[in-house]
Formats: sequence, C-alpha cells, structure tokens
Amino acid sequence: MALTVAAFGALNTDSYDVFSERMGHYAEKHDIGVSLISAGPYPNSRGESEPGRPLRAEALKDEAKRKELCAAVAADATLVGAARCHFLAMPCMSMIGFHDGIETVLGRSIVRLADALKEKYKNVERVGVIHMRPAKQRIEEIFGPRALTLDDKLADRLQKAEEEAKKNHNPFAIYEAMKNITLDWVDGGIHHILFARADAPRAHLSSAAQVEGAIINTHFDILAEHIILKAISGAPQLDS
Repeated sequence: MALTVAAFGALNTDSYDVFSERMGHYAEKHDIGVSLISAGPYPNSRGESEPGRPLRAEALKDEAKRKELCAAVAADATLVGAARCHFLAMPCMSMIGFHDGIETVLGRSIVRLADALKEKYKNVERVGVIHMRPAKQRIEEIFGPRALTLDDKLADRLQKAEEEAKKNHNPFAIYEAMKNITLDWVDGGIHHILFARADAPRAHLSSAAQVEGAIINTHFDILAEHIILKAISGAPQLDS
C-alpha cells in the first residue's frame, strides 16, 4: 500500500511533527507505506491575526472572519497538494468547529477528528480532556456528559502556565500544570485522559504523562490511528 496524507490547520510545526511521527508509528504497525505532507502553521509562525487569516477565537465570534479562516486554511491545503492525497486531516482540536466550511471550499472531505475521538472513546464511561479554551464547546458536543473539561479555575491555571512557558521559551510550566490536573482527575476516579493542547504537543513524553493510573492518549495518536484503520478498510482505494 502507498498512502498519502495532507495535514493542515495546526497551530505550530511541532504539532505537524508529532502527528507525522504517530502516522509513521501506526503505518509501520500495520505494514503500510505512508507519505505525509504538512502545511505551515495557521494562522502563521507568530500565531498572530492578520487580514484574511484571523485567529480561531475571532472566527468563532464573527461569521465574516469564519469564512476568511475557512478560505485561508483551504488555501494552505491546496498549496501543499491536498488534491492529490488519499486523506486530508486537520490535527488540531480547536479547528473541529470549522471542518464543514473548509470542506465546502476544498470540495473534498476531511477525516473528522471528532469522529476519531468518538470512536476511540465509545466504550469509555468518563474521559477527562485537557484542552485549549476554544475547543471546550466542541469537546462537550462530541462527548456530552461523558467529558470532564476544564473549569474556569483550571483553564486559568493553564493560561498562566502558557504565559510562563512563552516567557521562558520552555513548555515545562505547561507540562507541570497538565500533570497536576491529571493527578487530581485520577484521584477523583477519572483514568482516561486526553491530552489535546496545541501548545504542548509533546506532553505525552513529558512529566505530564508520568501519572500512575492514568490512561493517556493524544488527539494526534487518535487521528493517526483512525486514518490508518480507514486505509486498511479500503476507504479510499489505495495504490498497490
């Protein structure tokens, strides 16, 4: 098999790198050759809003900016050759709410991260999700009452950690905050934890993941495995 995947819409290049690693892991596990092409960060390497490339939070509140975002992400996908790939993927939790608009512009389906998450946790009674603020509503829509999301207190804790990480150019503060939340949730009986923060794509390799009793997945892992399993099932037909 020769599988081609286009990834776009992620916040930073590290997210693409981790997603590529996980795609390679599952492809090797199932003896599938895979080639992944990635777009640049959205909105840009500085993570700042620009004309025609608004931040996600802005696009969630303004229909005109939503259309601008969808057009910009679709253009990023087209630029890297998404039209020639078997699968299109957006390894970003905060982009879940924009899939419909981006698909409309592209004229092609995107593998839904929401579907991958639902499938992964379909038999799990309760899942704790460490997410970024724009993704909270989407997570609640995906999992309903089964999801434990961040309340304002925990979201503020992570925001302070994010500011410290930016100041020090080191994600350690975010990892420690995620670890402490994971510890609290495991103590409260929540053992399935989804790491879904774009500003800490390698949290699964950090202190945050070293919590006894926690069953940790990342959205990168879940989406990558979902795509490989779709390929194995024959959708779409792959080159031999």
